[in-house]
Amino acid sequence: MLLLEIHIADQCYLAPQTHVDHLSQLLPTTAPEQDDARGRPLIYAELGALLGSQVEAKPDRYHALTITLRRRTVVLLVDRVERLTQPEEVHPLPPLMRKHLARPWFTGAVILEQRLLLVLDLQRIATDVALGVV
Repeated sequence: MLLLEIHIADQCYLAPQTHVDHLSQLLPTTAPEQDDARGRPLIYAELGALLGSQVEAKPDRYHALTITLRRRTVVLLVDRVERLTQPEEVHPLPPLMRKHLARPWFTGAVILEQRLLLVLDLQRIATDVALGVV
């Protein structure tokens, strides 16, 4: 499974490449798109704020992760996406840990270059954003 390395402020996460339908850059001078290919309004959300990041990064550009759901299209904004990686193993989160998470947005963890990185479920996050539960 190929994973994207996603950076938000001083944090790094991984996410399956298959969860992202389109990856693009948004410059501060560029007006974001308003509608998806089906003519429905796009929903934009800062992924860092959803994950509780207290640090407000002010990058000169954002990476936009577009996730197309059945009825809506959600664009999650992150500071940057760096590379694809294929880890040897994704360790699922233990049931006890999953039970104590505020939201079921993490599917596992990967040890990459001697760092423990959480794997995000971007489709679940996009669904919660589209439903307005966050």
